[in-house]
Amino acid sequence: MSATMFFNGTIRTDAWSEPVEALAVDQGRVLSAGTLDEVRAAGGSGARQVDLDGAVIVPGLIESHVHPIFFGLTQNWTDCRSTGEYSIADIQDALRANLPSVTDGQWLRGWGYDNTLLTEGRHPTRDDLDAVSRDVPVVISHISAHFVVANSKALDLAGIHEDRPDPANGHFIRDESGRLTGLMWEMGAVHAALDAMPQPSDADIEQAARDTADVAVRRGMTSIHDLAVGIMAGDQELRTWQALAAQGNMPLRVTGYIRADLAQEYLNDSPDLFARPASGNYRIAGAKFWSDGSIQGLSGALKEPYSCLDTECGELLYSPEELVDILRHIDDAGGQCAVHANGDLAISTVARAFAALRETSGQKDPRHRLEHLQMASTEDIASLVASGSTASIFANHIYYWGDRHRDQFIGADRASRIDPTRDAQKGGLHFGMHSDCPITPMDALSTFHTAVTRRTSGGSTLGEDQRIDQRAALHALTSDSAYLTHDEDHLGTLRAGMDADLTVLDRDIVRSAAEHTGDVSAVATVVGGEFVYNDGGF
Repeated sequence: MSATMFFNGTIRTDAWSEPVEALAVDQGRVLSAGTLDEVRAAGGSGARQVDLDGAVIVPGLIESHVHPIFFGLTQNWTDCRSTGEYSIADIQDALRANLPSVTDGQWLRGWGYDNTLLTEGRHPTRDDLDAVSRDVPVVISHISAHFVVANSKALDLAGIHEDRPDPANGHFIRDESGRLTGLMWEMGAVHAALDAMPQPSDADIEQAARDTADVAVRRGMTSIHDLAVGIMAGDQELRTWQALAAQGNMPLRVTGYIRADLAQEYLNDSPDLFARPASGNYRIAGAKFWSDGSIQGLSGALKEPYSCLDTECGELLYSPEELVDILRHIDDAGGQCAVHANGDLAISTVARAFAALRETSGQKDPRHRLEHLQMASTEDIASLVASGSTASIFANHIYYWGDRHRDQFIGADRASRIDPTRDAQKGGLHFGMHSDCPITPMDALSTFHTAVTRRTSGGSTLGEDQRIDQRAALHALTSDSAYLTHDEDHLGTLRAGMDADLTVLDRDIVRSAAEHTGDVSAVATVVGGEFVYNDGGF
């Protein structure tokens, strides 16, 4: 195939440089970027001509923390998210409406409830779900994915009985009398329920992957990082991604981090798992761990109590010593450790664990990742930088939970510093930004807007001094996100020789005023030099 030449628009090869006049791509890579004459000469007379007609090219946007199969599967579950005035009775009605669609042997799934937005101000219970059905197993997931509630039938089928002890990194919540309430608290308990469910079919998993990929490319994303491969469907998730990649049916790049409790099983069978090169557009880079829970669920591990409950600081899911030991298995195997940490205690604990690993690691540059970084101090950031570690920051938290963090969970002072992107930038930390989809919508441009405005859903500005400018936000969503996965030598910028992954926008997001960046849209997405989405008629 001949080269393709883009011209007559604003072409940004990276976040910091001034635009070039033209760009040529050939054989999946950037051939030339520079003046119109230079690029014409490089592309040759037979190059396909793409007139941008004033549109804007930026390096392909990278979403650095999503749960793609989880998101795709939710499209077939009962939506329990709060919309305006919402109660447990509304959740029950939504579940009842879907009961007739449940076939023999299947479970009724719901997702997205938020106890802090329900009129009752509490989690639903097994009794609430028993009122929907005592014959059909019913399980609903919290919006944070750190809690699920099961009815009595589901508890019985999962073997979660009154005398079953808590798992190592979670709790089966009981009432004052010791009776199970149906609430599974944190990941060990959550998986005790979910792993007992009938698994989705291979066709369902494949459709979930395809649906997520389609959403991503339509919103300008050329790469996503799958944080916890296997979180909803175990082995089927990895098999599905590998099959799609082998068939050439993946329109974007996916880098996976295996769910921690599955990772060691995979390594027993495939000790070279993390050393394998990408197969098509898919690669496994490491494993995903959880060190604490959710701040909005009061399970994030804090150094000082929650504002709304002065007896509660959340909890670490592993002691500092345990955390280092479990991470070392992945480090020794040559993989990256990606560790969820929201609360300031958890972040400090993970930062120390990464420092300890770095001292003994056999890897030259492991680049372990701290996921979310919600309540990091400048000292934590400095520690991560010193150990060569990186972060993916949950910037969307500011919009979706910022008001409640300020007014309910952690107070104004601590809330003003959540997701401290400016401190991370000043401290020299390599970081990406993310949606944690399906926890919040997967839309890198929306994440960009939140990072440069710090606007909450209630219309407030939360932590003005933590805003980053448009260039820094674009850098985080492109070059730095590629750095997180050791891919900066071929992804994240549009220099000659780099992979030809690019996003075409309808206006210049760098030159747009911060408050107007939310109006910018993707009109085309190119991966490896090929259009995988084209709404601009190019």
